[in-house]
Amino acid sequence: MSDPRPSRQTVLSVIGPHTRCGKSLFVVHLLRYISGLACLKITTFDERPGDEADSAELVRPNYYLEEPALLRRPGKDTANYLAAGAVHVERLVCRPPGLAGGLDAALSRFPPRVPVVVESSRATPLLAPLAVVLVVRPPLREMKASTAQIISCVTDLLMNVSDDTTQPTGEADRLMERYGELRPQHVWSADLSRERPPAEMIQRLRELLGLCGRSSESS
Repeated sequence: MSDPRPSRQTVLSVIGPHTRCGKSLFVVHLLRYISGLACLKITTFDERPGDEADSAELVRPNYYLEEPALLRRPGKDTANYLAAGAVHVERLVCRPPGLAGGLDAALSRFPPRVPVVVESSRATPLLAPLAVVLVVRPPLREMKASTAQIISCVTDLLMNVSDDTTQPTGEADRLMERYGELRPQHVWSADLSRERPPAEMIQRLRELLGLCGRSSESS
């Protein structure tokens, strides 16, 4: 793992084994129930994006930061984050070689001392997050390499239970048997499509981020 880069921000990493596991929905819940949070969305490409980069405010050979006006386009995760109460949102689009430089540029835009939720497995080794939340929607069928490489860093495992027949404890046990380096300090479960994460999880992260007593909605 790379040495963490210095940052003015307190960071919480949210990662997932693959797309559509519920990590963006989890971030929305965090923003709704913990006030004072900012969010960085990271999208990586194997090749530099083409036409989309023409609308970027800041372009470098391997990354760009999306213009603020585009962050509010309906249907985008960034628009959902702003609607949920994020105090500041950025989106970094990059090739893997541009991640470090893009990360520095993105984080420099955030207000100092504002905790930032970073949604990216690849960025986690470059940061020094207070916690790493792995969101899994069972049954697990795949694990992308960027997540598998940092599985030992996971502090909180959240099983996104999609129906009433899923047994989150059994699924979590099987996941930890399959990935021996996965040893989270806390295991949680919730159907994120119908309910928020457990109140105890919200409170734990709130205290960890130094935002005790600052809730957007009653928890």
